[in-house]
Amino acid sequence: MNKQQLINELAYKTGQTQIAVKKVIQSLTDIITDELKQGGEIRLTGFGVITRWHQAERLARNPKTGAPHMISERFSVKLKPGKELLEELNNTQTKNK
Repeated sequence: MNKQQLINELAYKTGQTQIAVKKVIQSLTDIITDELKQGGEIRLTGFGVITRWHQAERLARNPKTGAPHMISERFSVKLKPGKELLEELNNTQTKNK
């Protein structure tokens, strides 16, 4: 699902306009980004915890040539899924088999 599909689905389920939903999604992503930039975390009970983590500089290899290449240190994002999300995913997979 891409961003536009998410907007369409939320607009349909909530009865809001696509413009209103788009503003909410953009505001949500801005708030999450700002919080993570400040070193905070986002806890969505039942869904999971979004945190920022530091990746140290490391040596990698070009898969085509095998030549070594240093990957610079950077920040990335992790999602630790919540209990309810995991249960729902596993119940769905069991039902679909």
